[in-house]
Amino acid sequence: MNISTERIFIIGGTGNIGSKAVQDLLSNKVALTLYARTPSKVEAMFPQSQNLINIVEGDFSDLTSFKQSIKGHTRLFLLLTNFNGFAQNKKEIAQIAYEAGVKQIVDISSFTVNLGWRTSYIGTTHFDAEKAIYDLPNRGRFVALRPGRFMTNALMADRPSSDNKIFDSVDADSCYGFISTNDIGAVAAVVLTEDIEKHADSVYSLTGDMVSPNQRAQIVSDIVGRQINYQRITAAQKYHVIMGLGHYDHRMAMDFCGPLASPDTSVVTPEISILLGREPETLKEFLNANKSAFL
Repeated sequence: MNISTERIFIIGGTGNIGSKAVQDLLSNKVALTLYARTPSKVEAMFPQSQNLINIVEGDFSDLTSFKQSIKGHTRLFLLLTNFNGFAQNKKEIAQIAYEAGVKQIVDISSFTVNLGWRTSYIGTTHFDAEKAIYDLPNRGRFVALRPGRFMTNALMADRPSSDNKIFDSVDADSCYGFISTNDIGAVAAVVLTEDIEKHADSVYSLTGDMVSPNQRAQIVSDIVGRQINYQRITAAQKYHVIMGLGHYDHRMAMDFCGPLASPDTSVVTPEISILLGREPETLKEFLNANKSAFL
């Protein structure tokens, strides 16, 4: 397949991961269709590439416009963030896409699937979605990317308190895996532009850096120009802090305090450097590139 003659359909192209994938695809002069609730947002994000972008207005409560516009596309980038009806929505989107002739879907899943069946709410949600697509009869190729903890989360979690501390419930010197959202998007773009059979039905786990809380505190110290220390709190205290933010429900908060806070036995995964031809972005590099969040 010649990627210059293909058009790729993008669902979830305006967030941190999706926008990076879109930018990389546009850099390679790939024609795209972006599915969005607010077309003006897409136009504002990619003003210099309107000749390569077609925008379809729609959401997931009514897939009529998606069904009408997916024909003629060979590949689909799929990223959903709303867990309500998550697996069913992904399954329906994938089924429509495959029936319309799409040959490859690149899905943004989660490393929590690797933790095992029903070991976490997030993992179960993504497992169910992956399996729903994988089990579709007569489907095309299905590539699942399973990224670890997003570095973007550290922009909020590692903002120092008024007494110059950052907090978590984990051991100060135990390392935990992180992944740059830039690298996730870049990997997706590579898979979407390479030979479909090369990647076939691959699963790529993505961890770009292993960092301890003490190391995170030092990174933030260097950014803000004063000493920031790590203070360990209890899992119960962390739970109440998370719930107090008003962004997460009980199940998500329990994951953050339980399965996702357990000692991480993973390592920096080789997939990133192999697929991108460079070393993955480190947490230090990512936070320094976004230092305005701390200043």
